[in-house]
Amino acid sequence: MTIQLSIRDIKNICSANLEFPFEKGVYAIVGENGCGKSTIMLALSLMIKKSSAKLLTARDLSNNSEITLKVDEVQDKWIVDNNRLSTGTFTQYRGRTVTDSNIKIHGFYEGSIFFGTRFNDYGLINGFMSRADLNSILIDADDFVKETLGYILHNDKGYYQNLKKIKRKKLAEEYNFRGMPYFIEVNDNYISQYHMSSGESMLISLIDFVNNIVIRNASKERLLFLIDEVELALHPSAIDRLMETFNSLIREAKADLVVYFSTHSAELLHRISYKNIYLIENDDGVIECINPCYPNYAIRNLYVPNGFDFLLLVEDTLAKALVEKLIRSEKLAESKLICVLPAGGYSQMLQIHHDMITYNTLGVGKRIISIYDGDVQEKVNEKKDYKNLPKCFLPIPSIEKYLKKKLVDSPDRTFIKYLGDQYFAQQSLKDILADYRNDPKTITSGDKAGKRLYKVLCSNLEKNGIDEERFVQYLCDDIFRFENTSGFKRSLSALLE
Repeated sequence: MTIQLSIRDIKNICSANLEFPFEKGVYAIVGENGCGKSTIMLALSLMIKKSSAKLLTARDLSNNSEITLKVDEVQDKWIVDNNRLSTGTFTQYRGRTVTDSNIKIHGFYEGSIFFGTRFNDYGLINGFMSRADLNSILIDADDFVKETLGYILHNDKGYYQNLKKIKRKKLAEEYNFRGMPYFIEVNDNYISQYHMSSGESMLISLIDFVNNIVIRNASKERLLFLIDEVELALHPSAIDRLMETFNSLIREAKADLVVYFSTHSAELLHRISYKNIYLIENDDGVIECINPCYPNYAIRNLYVPNGFDFLLLVEDTLAKALVEKLIRSEKLAESKLICVLPAGGYSQMLQIHHDMITYNTLGVGKRIISIYDGDVQEKVNEKKDYKNLPKCFLPIPSIEKYLKKKLVDSPDRTFIKYLGDQYFAQQSLKDILADYRNDPKTITSGDKAGKRLYKVLCSNLEKNGIDEERFVQYLCDDIFRFENTSGFKRSLSALLE
């Protein structure tokens, strides 16, 4: 049995036609940063949790975007409806109308340590833990969960003997939790799963799922596990023990366990058969897949034995392009390895940065720096609990807001003429902006964040043969030409010393 996946115009994937096994075993999807691995994993996750579609925003989609999935002659086609992916059929869930689908596979999806389920319940957990009757709501975690978690993370099955959880799933739902929260008891106090390290939190959710479906209920159905970038959350030795655990479950469980990792980890790849490794290559948006693929070939351009020295967290892929441009132009990466990683909005970045340092997520010798859009500096500085985190700010707000300010709110005639001459050969930029201002959607929404303007510009650029990725690279050069970036250069240079 196979999974047939087709993707059109999603993020940086223009076209992908892929086929993956849906048979028990462990598989790996590998490729360079930005090739589309996480997008492929997210698309596959639509078979497990339809709500994954919400992780794709209007900026990731076009009117032509679609995802088609087919398993055993059952098919779903996801298309864009009101800037969201939908199958066009709906059902009721907890009083809400949600997208329905034909393919319904039981499984587990961890979309990355930055966008996984651990952040969904952050807003609820502190209030819940202040309850006077908390002790009566919690019980000891099952032995399988405690022992498996201790073995994978610490090679010690007794390490988490004080692990607790809410008594029943329905009780957790009554408190509006989406998952089943766990807690560790330390000196008569509790630490919630959502305040543990990224690796602990991800593994608890994974092991809880395995415990309920595979161990306690002895399910015989086929189960799909999708885990993205596990190496960012787990130490290499923990990855080794996680693989041992999965291999043991695959051999012994009544259910057929199908496990897919999206990874750069040499430790993981060398424990997976070359027949089960899928190397993704992105050629100007067109996805090619190499399989079978030997581990050393798969990681020849990806793996650096000593890892990176600096992890730079930025808010989105546009900020990533701007930071990487500065690093190249100022030669800031000399004698050091730097990884720039989009991690979401400023408040989530603060929490991620804090957690990574507190729990030493990346291990010894890795330094973490947060780089925020320029328009959130005041808000970030108000967060006194995070004042000591190494951080700096871009010389502009988000690129969308920057373009809206320069082109619409406070028109810069020199900038407008430059952009028009450089990129808009068919329809003039002046006419494009006039159409944008007069569009009823612009008048109604106001487009405060500039996202609609950005989409309009990208749509017109495509007519001139310039894709979004290339435009962003060009625009980074233009920003450094028009804006004073000296303060940002000094700040980042100092943090990288």
